[in-house]
Amino acid sequence: MKFSLVLSLAVVGLASASFRKRSIGVQTFDGEYSFHAADIPANAPPGYETSIAFLDTVVKRSTEGLDIVPANLERRYESLQALRRLQRKQWSPNDFFECANANPAPTSADCGVIVKNVLATGNDLVVARSSCLVFTYRTCQAFFCSLCSTLTTSTDFIGNQLDTVDALCVADGKAGTIVGDQAPQYQLGFTRSGSGLPNYENCS
Repeated sequence: MKFSLVLSLAVVGLASASFRKRSIGVQTFDGEYSFHAADIPANAPPGYETSIAFLDTVVKRSTEGLDIVPANLERRYESLQALRRLQRKQWSPNDFFECANANPAPTSADCGVIVKNVLATGNDLVVARSSCLVFTYRTCQAFFCSLCSTLTTSTDFIGNQLDTVDALCVADGKAGTIVGDQAPQYQLGFTRSGSGLPNYENCS
């Protein structure tokens, strides 16, 4: 398996899951919380669903073989807006991605519907360790998983990163995953609907 390095936005998160004044990237969370699926926007199309899942902690994938990749990817308007809402402290090369063959592969059109609806959700969420938020539409299944700790994140951040995976992998007829390799570690990406989720946990 071959990973590539992708520049990602380092952001400062919120103090608690209920603090909604600014969007966040990922931040370790320590406190009481309720782990639940993301909301479904009122204008979401029929068949768009959200749920939660739990990772198989026994079968894990390697993160070896990293290559630097340009960060100047074309983004949807909604993803550009999400980037502007995120706290821009510094750019940090701490995320990696892998495109994987899938037969059949999810379609970019279906994954694009997921990206649009995730960005329209406006949620700040807490995700338990080794647990995932899942978004499904037709052929496409998107996921965001916390690997090593309970963390907070926002649907702005998830949608923006999913848009990156779409551009890097799905548009080329493949599934794909981004892995945040620095604490708090996370993974997100696209697979075919009904497929199992990868696990790139590398906790030390």
